[in-house]
Amino acid sequence: MARRKWTVDEIEEYRRMHGVIVYFNKEDSNLFIPKSFGIGFTLNWGNPIAWLLILATIGIVAFLNHDK
Repeated sequence: MARRKWTVDEIEEYRRMHGVIVYFNKEDSNLFIPKSFGIGFTLNWGNPIAWLLILATIGIVAFLNHDK
């Protein structure tokens, strides 16, 4: 199946079917998705860009704290 942006309704159905807390869906090309609880957004861990974003953040923090 080709990657595409899923709608909010499709994301909620996926969560109900799989019973997941962490959203990992390789078929969904959305990087940020609505949180299942509360207000805001979370990452789609099935999107490779999410991993690059986290690695870049960790790299920046490590670089800034290198001399301390």
